[in-house]
Amino acid sequence: MLEFDKLVLAKYSFEVKNILPFRDGYILATSEGRKFLKRVIQPEGRILFIHGAKEHLYKNNFKNIDRYVCTMEGNPFVKNDTEMYTVCDFVEGIECNFDSRNDIAGASRLLAQMHKASKGYESPSDNIARSDLGRLPQYFTKRLDEIKKLKKVAKRGKTKFDYLFLEHVDYFFKIGEHAIEQISGKTYEEVVEEVRKEKSFCHHDYTHHNLMLRDGKMYALNFDFCCYELKTYDVANLLRRKMRKCNWDVNEAKFIIDQYMRVEPLSEKDIFVLKVMLQFPQKLWRVVNKYYNSKRSWSEKSYISKLQEVVDEIEYHREFMNKFDSIL
Repeated sequence: MLEFDKLVLAKYSFEVKNILPFRDGYILATSEGRKFLKRVIQPEGRILFIHGAKEHLYKNNFKNIDRYVCTMEGNPFVKNDTEMYTVCDFVEGIECNFDSRNDIAGASRLLAQMHKASKGYESPSDNIARSDLGRLPQYFTKRLDEIKKLKKVAKRGKTKFDYLFLEHVDYFFKIGEHAIEQISGKTYEEVVEEVRKEKSFCHHDYTHHNLMLRDGKMYALNFDFCCYELKTYDVANLLRRKMRKCNWDVNEAKFIIDQYMRVEPLSEKDIFVLKVMLQFPQKLWRVVNKYYNSKRSWSEKSYISKLQEVVDEIEYHREFMNKFDSIL
């Protein structure tokens, strides 16, 4: 055990019997069961917001989460010099499989249960609260501006990626403009105001690797990005990940939304906002932004393959958007 580990773990009441590296942290075999220790980059106030959100869910009977383990002093973190550490319950199980109908149904219902339990969250006074409420028009505009700038960069390039991007960018830019026009209207503002009064929050990283199946129950893990936001953000995220696996089959979307609405309603306004979120060319922005603006973590061939996936979805996505209103 490294010296800093000893100093950190001394803050907790449990006895550590063994430590194993796992993903971005360590699995601890302790006298109180298996725990997960990791170093985090969030400031104290941010951790307090996340801890408060998890405890709010737990008190509202949403208990399938990885709660923080507090120190003997009652803190959900340990500060060691300039570094911050957290310990949470380690949930052993199998990752959710979005190709499984049972798993995707369970994931949708669990998300609805989480959103329902999140309502009324008053974050601690000494926390750093994160809210993305009302910012979608700003985010869409910024990302579309980035796509426009990257088009100019691509015109100076001579790679296969440049040519493929230039061939299709105008189409994506047009549907992005339409999404911004729609989201900048009265309906979005009304939904934002309703949620602001409701004080509900989103997971904001609701993906298969943050959903774990154990003993027939599904658990939502890793709330590091949770914030005040429309519930449709998480729903759109879940739908996108599934739709790309089924050629944007509108019937699969209807199934997921129906499962969600068995627990938590979605109003006509919610559905409108959800549709706009699904219309915006999010994946195109992500791929081209990573290609031109970040250190190349993938090979050129991998980037071309990712962009080709976006292009190949065009017709499926267009048909999906045309049929989307038939979901309700």
